[in-house]
Amino acid sequence: MVYSRTMLRKTRSDGTLLRDLPHYDQILPYLLPKRTDATIFHEQDFDVTHMLEYLRGVHERREGPLGFFHVVLCAAVRMFALRPRLNRFVAGYRIYQRNEILISFTVKKVLTDDGQDIVITIPFRPDETLSTLAPKVNKIVRSAKRGASVQSDDVNVLLTKLPPLALRAAVGVLCGLDGEGLLPQSFLRTMPFWSSVFIADVGSLGIDAPLHHPFNIGTCGLFTAVGRIREEPAHTSGASGHARHLVKATFTFDERIADGVYCARSIELLRDLVEHPEQLTVPPELTPDLRAELMLKE
Repeated sequence: MVYSRTMLRKTRSDGTLLRDLPHYDQILPYLLPKRTDATIFHEQDFDVTHMLEYLRGVHERREGPLGFFHVVLCAAVRMFALRPRLNRFVAGYRIYQRNEILISFTVKKVLTDDGQDIVITIPFRPDETLSTLAPKVNKIVRSAKRGASVQSDDVNVLLTKLPPLALRAAVGVLCGLDGEGLLPQSFLRTMPFWSSVFIADVGSLGIDAPLHHPFNIGTCGLFTAVGRIREEPAHTSGASGHARHLVKATFTFDERIADGVYCARSIELLRDLVEHPEQLTVPPELTPDLRAELMLKE
């Protein structure tokens, strides 16, 4: 029998091989070899009424730029910090624990149909708060909009210069190297498909969140979309109350890294954090056991 390097290596540049998983979890990537084979779709409404009031209060106190998407990003980081299984990935039929919390998202230089899309991937600490995350994100987004080079765009430009057959071969080689754990982390951490989650803020374009397909390339096991803020009347005891502001959020999970119950409870945590963002003003309590399970690099 021929063993791949991945089967013999304990770590990759972006994660640690999990050897003590239940037998069913270990065999699942062989039963469902592609991410599209193991997809679970979920959608849920978030009541952001309180969150919008909180943001208005922040702006009145002039505490610096802080918006809806900052809250979503910070809540996602907190979810990964407190629910470590979500930060796993499958490569070479093996399950790994990712050693960074990486979030990818798209920014438009101009909010028009023809506006150029820029994909940004940012590493975050597990103890991020709104006050630490927002300035970091704002700085990187401003730099990207000013035209600073983004490595994923540079790679795309290089690949698209190849003829079709060579391009197909190059992508195949890329996937093969990834399966063997031979791609350097300097490359992986800047590519959108090698991240903890890809978040699409389609609400900024005034549209509702779609159920997005997963990507078989890379290791990203979660795709999330958040839609526009819509207003709905609230009814209590048969009488109309104050209007609520709701946002539809959709989720595409790779079931091979975490089962449906674990994912659903993680979404509930995310919803609670988005709806009550004051929780994100203080760092989470990360116990030694939780830090050990996260397996993040220092």
